[in-house]
Amino acid sequence: MSWLRPIDAWFASSILPHEADLLRQARRWAMDEDEARDLLHEAYAQLLQLSAWEAIGNPAAYAVRTIRNCALQRMRRTRIVPMRQFAALEELDFPDPAPDSFAITAGREELRRLMAAVDALPPACRRVILLRKFEEMPPRAIAEKLGLSLSTVEKHLARGTLLLTRAMRDAAEPVAVQKAADLALRQA
Repeated sequence: MSWLRPIDAWFASSILPHEADLLRQARRWAMDEDEARDLLHEAYAQLLQLSAWEAIGNPAAYAVRTIRNCALQRMRRTRIVPMRQFAALEELDFPDPAPDSFAITAGREELRRLMAAVDALPPACRRVILLRKFEEMPPRAIAEKLGLSLSTVEKHLARGTLLLTRAMRDAAEPVAVQKAADLALRQA
C-alpha cells in the first residue's frame, strides 16, 4: 500500500511545477525572502487540506489566489502594513475566461444566420451538408446512405460549403458596413 494520497499526487503534478512562479508572486506581497517562503508554505499547507481539490479547474491560478489570501490574512494581523504591499495586491487581475454576454449573444446570432443559410441550400446539398457537418458521417457512408456516388457527394459538399461561405460572408457584410459608417460619423 502506498503512503501517497491522491491529493499528494495532484499537488506534485499540478502545483509544484509552478513553484518558481508562485514564489515570485509571494515575493511581491512579502517584505523579504524568508517571509515569502513562509507565505508560500502556508499556502501549500492550505492547499493540501482541501476537500474539493479535484474540482479545481486551474490549480496554478488557485494557488496564486491562496497565496494572496494568506498575504491578506497576515496584513490584517499586523498593525503597520507598508503601502507597497497593498499596491502589489491591487495589480493582480484574473480575467474571467467565460464568455461575456455580448459574445454569447453574437454566437447565438451567428448560429441563427448559419441555420438560415443551411435551410436555404438546395435540398441535395442540404442533406449532404447536414450528414457530413452535423452528424459527422464520412463521405463514403453518406454516399451509401443516400445511394449516390462518392464523387456526387463530394460535389454536393463542395457546392454546399461554397454557398454557406457566401451566405455567411454576405450576412456579415452589412454589419461591417454599418460599423464603418458609425466610425466615420464619430470621427467627423
